[in-house]
Parts: sequence; structure tokens; C-alpha cells
Amino acid sequence: MKKYIENLVLVLFALLVFTACSDEQGTEVGNDSQPKVTLYKYDAQPPLNGDNDVIVRVAANNKVQEAYYFVESIEGKEARGMTPDEYASFVVANGQKISEINGASDTDLIIKDLKGDVIITVVGVSGNNKHSSFVTFKGLDWVDIAEGTYYFAVANIKNMMGASKAATLQYCANEEGLYRIKDIYGEGYSLKFRDTGDTASDSGGEYKVLSIPAQPTPLTFGNYGAVSVRDVATWQNDDSWLTDNGMYEDNSCFFRLQYFVSAGSLGYGWDKFEPGV
Repeated sequence: MKKYIENLVLVLFALLVFTACSDEQGTEVGNDSQPKVTLYKYDAQPPLNGDNDVIVRVAANNKVQEAYYFVESIEGKEARGMTPDEYASFVVANGQKISEINGASDTDLIIKDLKGDVIITVVGVSGNNKHSSFVTFKGLDWVDIAEGTYYFAVANIKNMMGASKAATLQYCANEEGLYRIKDIYGEGYSLKFRDTGDTASDSGGEYKVLSIPAQPTPLTFGNYGAVSVRDVATWQNDDSWLTDNGMYEDNSCFFRLQYFVSAGSLGYGWDKFEPGV
């Protein structure tokens, strides 16, 4: 009986080892059974345009012999009505080959000038086997509202930027309530802000209440490093300050902004945009 139990234990142990090896098939590096591509999406930084450019890292396993990518609108893909296998074949036939991918390898795709809701599909191929992965991206569509002049209020910023500069106010046609002062701090560095949906009024009349989240600039301050900007409401974590930011019907705007570095504040005050000036 003891010998029977020992033999049974050995059989069960062998089955466990076999199962474990089977589970690892296709997951251990160098032991994959099917091609696989994994995608990672990264925000594009200046001099790229983060509103319309995207970086997609493609990582392939050792079974991928070649890979292809295809970019189109999400609406366009849905209109094709293809099954996943059909669409994978479509991408191989109509997409661009990624020359840097062959076997276990990776590369970054820089895809520019995207507008609207798009889907980026990558297909890894090994013989007749295909594996597809995708990421989505929303390319912002900016439309000019008004040309004018932007006035800086904080002394430290005026020393770097000047008291004022020509500027363009834009709204985003495919993201409701989003606006920007285009490239006000330099190419690729706009001041973005949102319509909160609330209104207020002062001596200048009724205005839309705005919100300006923390965002980077290309400026640096001495040895303190990069300068960022945000409204006082964000700085103080207190929405009661939001009425200090507004846009009037004539598109003139005022923003109570704080400029800061990692070590602390560089000052705060009312920056302004005046159209047609």
C-alpha cells in the first residue's frame, strides 16, 4: 500500500510539472509558441505636438517575423465591419511595414498630425499566424477664434517673456469647452483652459468662468529648474477662486495665474488676452 501511494504521488507530481510547462509555453522569453506584439502609448513632448502627435512603442516576441501598422479613424474601422482576423489581414495588406521589428525586438513609432478619434493597429506575423494589438488616440482639432495681445502680470515671467506678445485664442472643435492661447510660451507650449459651464459677472459684464490646470512651460528660473503655471484655484485647491478666471462675449480673457517651480512660487497675478490689439 505504501509503495502504491508513493507511485501515485510521483504520477501526480509529473502531471503538475507537465501542466506548469504547458502554461509557460508562449510566456517565457524564447519559448513562445505564437507571435505577439504589445503596444505602449506615450505622450509626445516638444518639439513634437502633443495635441496631434503620439509615440507608440511596439514590443515583439521572438516568434514575430515581421510587423505592420495601420492608422485610421475609429469610425472608419467600424464601417469596414471586419472580423478581427479579417482586419489583421487587412492591416498586413494595406499597412506600413515596421522594418525594425524582426524576432524579439522593439521600436518606437512617431505618428504625427492626427485629427479626431483614431485607432492605431499593429499586426505581428509568423507564417500564417497573426497577432494584432491596438491603441487609440484623440487628435485635437483647433480653430482660431481671435488674434490679439497677451499681457503677462508676474514680474519674474515678464523678465523672461516681455510684458506682452501677439497671441491667438483658439477653441477645440472636438473636445467641448477646451480652449488655448496657442504657443504663448513657445512652440508646443500653449496655455490651455476649460469653460467650467458656470458664469459670473463684474464691471465688464457677464463672463464664462474658466479653469486652468497645472501645465508645463519651456521656461526655467535660475537653478530652480522648469517653470509651470496654474490658476490660483488649482494652487489653493479651492474652487471659490475660479471666478478670478473668465472670458467675455468679445473673447477677451483674464486669468489669475500662479507661476511656480518645484521649490515654490514665482508669483501670481492676472494675465490677460485682449483681441484685436
